[in-house]
Amino acid sequence: MLKILYNFVQKNTKLTMFDKFFENTYDFLIDVVAFVTNLIATHGWYAAPILLGMFLVLRFALKMLFLYLRAINPLIGRIVRVARVADGDTIIVGHSKKKHRREKVRLIGIDTPESLRSMYMDVMPYGKEASDYTKRRLYEGRRVILIFDQEKRDDFGRLLAYVYLLTGEFYNATLVKKGYAFAEKYPPNVRFCHKFERLESNAKSANRGIWKIYKNKKEIRSEYKRTEHYKNFLKNKSSSSNN
Repeated sequence: MLKILYNFVQKNTKLTMFDKFFENTYDFLIDVVAFVTNLIATHGWYAAPILLGMFLVLRFALKMLFLYLRAINPLIGRIVRVARVADGDTIIVGHSKKKHRREKVRLIGIDTPESLRSMYMDVMPYGKEASDYTKRRLYEGRRVILIFDQEKRDDFGRLLAYVYLLTGEFYNATLVKKGYAFAEKYPPNVRFCHKFERLESNAKSANRGIWKIYKNKKEIRSEYKRTEHYKNFLKNKSSSSNN
């Protein structure tokens, strides 16, 4: 099985045409079917655990293959290094020491509470937590894959992207799943909006992260407003504004 997978990847490392890719994919699937048929014929249904393991490995391998094929096409995506994190849903990529070679990337389909005050937005509860989480995960120098949707840049010139780790983890989805971000539609970039809405619903039901504080994106829970945590937040916010 591993030999079959290796041969398939080897054939497609220097792709020049998509028809060649699909031809190799067909041959690969035929080899897999033949391998599975022979395994069942030899070991009967005792081979079921092996087949399940093979399926999971194959699924992951194909997912990673298609992700990397998209990443090497400059019209669809790119592989970059993280220079620093600006906010929970915004990162700077490119050369860490040469500012002219950096670009700001806004993660699309999601929105984390603001951790920094700007002329457009004020600091929000749980913004620092979301920002700190992204700083831990997308640390300086880490390679990530950017995948673009219909619109590549916003009015501020920022790249708009879905961010994947090299392990295949979909980081935009992780933020929503763990309760660090709200699902947010930004037409025309709505490829994963249903996925994000489903993850948000699950996080909200489980009372994860922001959902301990927010009733919805614009409304803070009344019970949270009575906590010491919120009072300290307001105090720190006031001090920052005065400074």
